[in-house]
Amino acid sequence: MDAVTVRAVALGLPEVEEYEHGGLPAFRVRGSRFATMLDASASTVNLMLGEAGIREAAAAWPENCSEQWYAGRLSSARVDFSDIDPGLLRELVTDAWRNRAPVVLRRLLD
Repeated sequence: MDAVTVRAVALGLPEVEEYEHGGLPAFRVRGSRFATMLDASASTVNLMLGEAGIREAAAAWPENCSEQWYAGRLSSARVDFSDIDPGLLRELVTDAWRNRAPVVLRRLLD
């Protein structure tokens, strides 16, 4: 996968907008950030999956996912998308979106 595909997956979810966060492309739903792309030369994205989701992703797919800490708290899962199953990436991005989307929007995907 590449960054263009990751971006398309994120933007394909309801009410997602792309914006710049710390000079990097990021995605939010109704004002809540759920994904941040990293350095253009890197094949990684940080997904805000919630603490349980981050731990689960890092344990289930350690070759693609790792825990990221910021200011002393578990903040995101860093996902290396260079060699990831496309279905898994879609699932992880959607899970991050669900973690931040309001209930009314989450129902659109149920």
